[in-house]
Amino acid sequence: MKKTSKIVALVIAIICLFCFLSFGETRGTNFTDYGALSLIPPAITIILAFITRNTLISMFVGVWAGASIIMDWNLLDGLLSTFSDYIIPQMADSWNAGMLVLISLIGGFMYMINACGGAEAFGRWAQKHANSRRKAQLMTWVAPFLVLFDQGCLLVGIIMRPVTDRMKVSRVKLAYITDSMGAPLVSMSPINDNGVYLIGLIAAEISALGLSQSAYKLYFGMFQFNLYAVCTIFTVLIVILFGLDIGPMYEAEKRAKETGMTYGENDNLIAEPPENSIPENHNLSMINFLAPVLALIITMLTTIFYTGNVLENGVLGSFSNCDIQISIIFSFLIGSVVAGIVGIKSNLINTEDIFEQWTKGAATMVQVLIILIMAWSISSLTKNMEIGSYIAGLLQGNISSASLPFIMFILGIIISFATGSSWGVWAIGLPIAIPLAINMGISLPLIIGAVVSGGLFGDNCSPISDTTIQSSTSACCDHIQHVKTQLPYAAIVGGASAIGYLVAGYASEALALPITMLIIIGILVLLKKKSVVRNN
Repeated sequence: MKKTSKIVALVIAIICLFCFLSFGETRGTNFTDYGALSLIPPAITIILAFITRNTLISMFVGVWAGASIIMDWNLLDGLLSTFSDYIIPQMADSWNAGMLVLISLIGGFMYMINACGGAEAFGRWAQKHANSRRKAQLMTWVAPFLVLFDQGCLLVGIIMRPVTDRMKVSRVKLAYITDSMGAPLVSMSPINDNGVYLIGLIAAEISALGLSQSAYKLYFGMFQFNLYAVCTIFTVLIVILFGLDIGPMYEAEKRAKETGMTYGENDNLIAEPPENSIPENHNLSMINFLAPVLALIITMLTTIFYTGNVLENGVLGSFSNCDIQISIIFSFLIGSVVAGIVGIKSNLINTEDIFEQWTKGAATMVQVLIILIMAWSISSLTKNMEIGSYIAGLLQGNISSASLPFIMFILGIIISFATGSSWGVWAIGLPIAIPLAINMGISLPLIIGAVVSGGLFGDNCSPISDTTIQSSTSACCDHIQHVKTQLPYAAIVGGASAIGYLVAGYASEALALPITMLIIIGILVLLKKKSVVRNN
């Protein structure tokens, strides 16, 4: 602890000294070309997060450092700007405010489904059917395919955590599965806001360039070249089937199997799971679980169709025109209400306890809410400092046609990991990549797939990504431990995908995906053997 405190103090002292020494430079308030300085805020945030294991403080220091640079290197003005220009505006943003409400509702739902006996009923059922660690993990892997209209890292984690806890699967393994089956999977779902957003970006580019191609056709065509997404989903499956746990994940799984401790003694859980106080002899049925979950899903679909005007736009059109955030918020609210009714009917809670249980759950999300606000602040800051344009500018003019997919993928990895956002990468990368691909005669599905994959990397594993935070939350695990245990897998898939894009550019597009998968399998098998030897 003392060592960590000294490191933190040293890092902050260096930042302060750097800012004060640079204070006298003639920058002026109109200075906007930050260049390499735009890399400082995310670099500070990520390095501090790994050193201190305190995500919140790391993010705050990162925003403060960036704001100080923007405010003519003045630490005091930077501190004031941190709140006035970043934290408060991010809280006031309508979409972000809706997300904060949603996270609170999810916390309430998590406690309500436990109070009504739903989690216990599902746990008893799963213990009979998913009666092994492998089956519990496979069930977690399959579940996101059933909720393609939503990014399942929250819902699936909430439902499966009691099951994986019973089967002695580590919390970080649950977070890895739900996170990896989140953004990568829904990037290939046209009925999800990620898919709709991508189709919109593609449509805007082909319209601006006067092309006659269909945005939908290009979107579906890029699936085979979305190497990071496809291979991440594939990797999770083979890790589960063959027990290919490596590095820190191997240690976490070994501890869970041998001791039943699904998280470490010193882990700082981002959210506390509700305690199960239901007696084993209390009569429960799957209705206790299915009623609130089905109410949630049916309400979500109904609200999507209503806000998306299904009569005019059709089923697929309603998904692209609906208010998805309101639909999800309303569904979790109704799900909580139904859970309360079921709990009363099952003699598990009374009317007075319903609101108390719900508010307890919502209160457990406070840390998550603050971390999300800081993540959005970092994203807004890096956007203002034009980190994407800076990195893209370094590469333009030095690209061959064969290397373009590889370059765009690497570009996406750097920006997405620094910002924690895939959407920002897609918005920056596609307007650059599509015109270049047309001029160089490169396959559009290939180049689109490379940009999408690059964005997904950071969304999947950056410590400041909202989906990474949500996965840690639903699994109730230590956020930094989740990042540390997932990062080796993400790095392997990312590295293999980079080779795949080189194969596509210099050799054969058809060989890119199978070669990428073979590389991943080979590396995982080798590292699994090393992990076993090292731990024995």
